[in-house]
Formats: sequence, structure tokens, C-alpha cells
Amino acid sequence: MHPHIQHYIDAVAQANAQTAHQGKIGLFNVTPAVSQKLRGAVRLSNAFLNQIRFVTKENIAGETVGIGAGLTASTTDTKGGNGSVRRQPKSVHSSEARRYLCQKVNFDTYIGYDDMDAWAHDPDYIKHINSQIITSRALSLITMGFNGKTRAANSDISAHPLLEDCAKGWLQKLREENPANVMGWETNAIGTTKKEVLIGKGQAYTSLDAMVENALNELIDEEFADTGDMVVICNRRDLGDKYFTIINEAGTKATEINAAQVILSQRRIGGLQAIAVPYFPKGSMLITPLSNLSIYFHKNGHRRKLSDEPEYDRIADYQSENIDYIIEENQAACLIENIKQQDA
Repeated sequence: MHPHIQHYIDAVAQANAQTAHQGKIGLFNVTPAVSQKLRGAVRLSNAFLNQIRFVTKENIAGETVGIGAGLTASTTDTKGGNGSVRRQPKSVHSSEARRYLCQKVNFDTYIGYDDMDAWAHDPDYIKHINSQIITSRALSLITMGFNGKTRAANSDISAHPLLEDCAKGWLQKLREENPANVMGWETNAIGTTKKEVLIGKGQAYTSLDAMVENALNELIDEEFADTGDMVVICNRRDLGDKYFTIINEAGTKATEINAAQVILSQRRIGGLQAIAVPYFPKGSMLITPLSNLSIYFHKNGHRRKLSDEPEYDRIADYQSENIDYIIEENQAACLIENIKQQDA
């Protein structure tokens, strides 16, 4: 075994208080402190993940907390002295009891000997390896969150390249738990079928702005719609289509070009800040506060095994975590799918 490969294995063993033996670190439970450090690095590696909630749970299953924002002001005359009248505090959390269940998801990676050899001259090559693992973990969490529809016993990356069968993500949870807040589908005696949300001249919505504003007013509970932290999460291409039109219509005058640039810097749809997220489904938009999106991690559910596999010319890093995707308050979120721009 090359010294730099052994050095990497020893570094992983030392960071996790484990002992490497013959190029392997056997399966072990990662300590909560080390898991928390890794999750912190994953969050910081991605601007979107850094704005949502990472929640560590002692129990593998339980009830969600929610982000209720109901009205709490009141007045009470307690001077009677008989104790019959007392102040009645109100919960700041959602009263909607829903269950969470953290289930095992694998985040297995490997590094080929050729890559290890190419990095060996760099004294920080271990940081480069860890950076790749962290980036991969971050993108996987995002992809599952917006594309996950089910959890198969054995996932198939060739049939489901966007990790649709690894875990139920936020969008699927909203479809199942609060279908009234999902546009783009029609339910009848036959079942649920796609119903395109048409945008264009002569349609119900003349623009994406009108569609988003209507959804915000009609589908989001007022206590959340007026909090000021609502955003529109979408695919960068859908966001680009809107702003391409603005730029295209800006003309060639310097003042018009400058105005288009100002609009681009703000990036808003229906008066809400628009956020383009990697791997978000094209033709869809999610309206919700970022704080309403959570990933739950089971505190003691992080496991890892590192193995030198010369038969494959690689170092394999097997990791798994128990996780669940949660929308804390369903009434603070709505999903618009099957959006199509088409003039009547």
C-alpha cells in the first residue's frame, strides 16, 4: 500500500477514534460530535442548505414540532384575586401533529488509486478528498429533497437518476399530506391526472408573477403569507426563461440595459424572492419560507466503514445516516407543478 493511501486511512481512523487494520476501518457508529461537525461542513458548502433547518433527533421516530406563527396577543384582568381568571399562553408551534421517521440512506463513495496518486504531492490532499465527499453529500441531500418519491428496498440509480427511490422528499410529502396546496393535478373518478398550469396571453395567468401571487393569496394561510420570509424555489432554467425575456425586451439603449441588470440582481417572481436550486424539477415552483424545510437526522444513526479494495483499485468509504425530510408546517407551503408557457 502506498504511504499516502495509508496516511489517509490513518487520518480517518484518528478523527473517529478508531483503529485501522490492514487498510480497513471496520463498521462503526460515528460519534454525535463528529456527525455534527460533518453536517456543519455540508451545510456551509451549499448556500441553500445553509438556510434550511438541520435537526438532530434523539429518537429515530416521533412527532414534528412545526413553525406555527399564530396570533399571541391578549389582555386579561387578573385583579379579581379569586383565581378564576388567568392568562392563557398560546403555543408558538404548530398544533398539527405529524410523525417523522428517520430511515437509513447510504452515502457510499470511493476514490480511485489514480486520483490518490495524482493528489499525493499536495500536502492538503486529504482536505481535497473530504471536500469532494462533502459536496457529493450536499447535492445528494438536495436532490432527494426535491425529487424523492419513495424509498425502495434496493434503489436503482439507472432507472432513477435523480434519487427518486431513496427517500420521500419535501415535494412528495406535500403531495401526500396536503394535496389541496398542490396545483397542476386533477382528481376525478378515474384517479389523479396531470392538469397543466398554463401561462400566457389569453390564459388564466398571463405571467409567472400572476400565478405566484394568486397561489400565495389562495393557498397559503394568512398567518404565514404575511410574515415576509416567503420565497419561490424553482429550477434555474425556469428562472432564466423569465429573465431572458426581460433582457430580450430591454433593447439596446444604455438606460434600458441598466434597468434589466437591476431587475436581474433582485430576481423576484410575484413579489417574492426567487431562489434557483440545483436539481429542482423543471416546470415546478415551491412557495414557502426556507425555515419551513427541515432534514431530520437521527443522533446515533450515522455509521461508517473505510476499506482499501485493491481488486477495484480504490478506497471505498461506506457511510449511512438515518434521515427524514419534513415540511414543518404544511399550511405554509404550496407547490405548483406542470407549468407550461403557452398563449391561448
